[in-house]
Amino acid sequence: MLNTSKRVNKLIASPIRKFLPMVRAAEKKGVKFFKLNVGDPDIFAPKEILQGIKKYGNKNIPYAPSPGISKHVQAWLKYYALFGIKLKEENIVPTIGGAEGILLAMMAVADVGEEIIVFEPLYTSYKGFAAVCNVKLAPITLRVENNFKLPAIQEIAKKINKKTRALVVISPDNPTGKVWSNQELKNIIKLARKNNLFIIADETYREIVFEGKPKSILIFPAVRNNALVIDSLSKRFSAPGIRLGALVSYNQKVMRAILKIAMIRLSAPTIEQLATVAILKNSKKYTSKIANEYKQRRDIVNDALKKMPGVLVSQPVGAFYQVAKLPVKNAEDFIKFLITEFRHKNKSVLVAPLEDFYVTRGLGRNEIRVAYVLNIKELKEAMEIFKKGLERYLKK
Repeated sequence: MLNTSKRVNKLIASPIRKFLPMVRAAEKKGVKFFKLNVGDPDIFAPKEILQGIKKYGNKNIPYAPSPGISKHVQAWLKYYALFGIKLKEENIVPTIGGAEGILLAMMAVADVGEEIIVFEPLYTSYKGFAAVCNVKLAPITLRVENNFKLPAIQEIAKKINKKTRALVVISPDNPTGKVWSNQELKNIIKLARKNNLFIIADETYREIVFEGKPKSILIFPAVRNNALVIDSLSKRFSAPGIRLGALVSYNQKVMRAILKIAMIRLSAPTIEQLATVAILKNSKKYTSKIANEYKQRRDIVNDALKKMPGVLVSQPVGAFYQVAKLPVKNAEDFIKFLITEFRHKNKSVLVAPLEDFYVTRGLGRNEIRVAYVLNIKELKEAMEIFKKGLERYLKK
């Protein structure tokens, strides 16, 4: 008998996308779903990107260099300069979205059987890529009841052992909307330096913040040798289909390692690198507007959930996600109910179950993630329908 590898057998179905067959079956019957389950922005992409794609005039589409097209990498340098961070071309390697950045980062810093400390709930791709790399994730649980506040640094230090190679910091965070404070970052930097660990800093949502100014961990000089930043154009430019990101580090040893892997997979997309040069050089005129839009959406979702009996939330400070603990035993069962049974004027709502965003088994079973990626009018209607659906479910 032919068998697939143990590594792929360990993978789980995406908690964000696994309900698609049921949804399609209902849609064929005319049901409209307000889709708050996937972080796929509805906001228009910047005109600079669309114009850049249309302006591509070559008659062929060659490979880009593995270290990136120089014009594109130079644009990243100007982007980071907007935040007071001075980089050179050798500090950046473009990636095929932030997702490839996660994979390359893990492969560069950890060997089979070694460990990376993460804070759960966390973006599910980390679990999948860890399984593919045969790297163990060591979780530290943050709780909605405590606004996802970090435990004392001494508690984090207890997770470190001779196999630990890195810590992951996602800020602004998917799925919680947490933005790490300067003090939290300083504490984790101190811990990483003391124990000779890398910090994989996922800054995909850097400019979508609702309090204070956007920042990068690279503003702290002490972390320069330890930090490896995962960056992405998907969310801040409402263009996840562009499939472009970057890995950024001052540590030349780790950048050389990443470039070796980048050479194996050849290159990031050519046309997309050229099309994003203009927006990278002047991002804030676009991102400041969408941050304000997402703040308004945050308020609608957060306020609506807070008013529902038995629902517990904390207020997100960035990204465009909301975690909620529901008065149900199993959020996945509730979501299936919303898809297959509940209708309000032939409409229903899709959200994502949070259990698979945890590494620790059994956690998050009664929690969900809401992605506020619809316009304000639709979002208000969606939350009203969600409320009715929860009330109906609890009466079953």
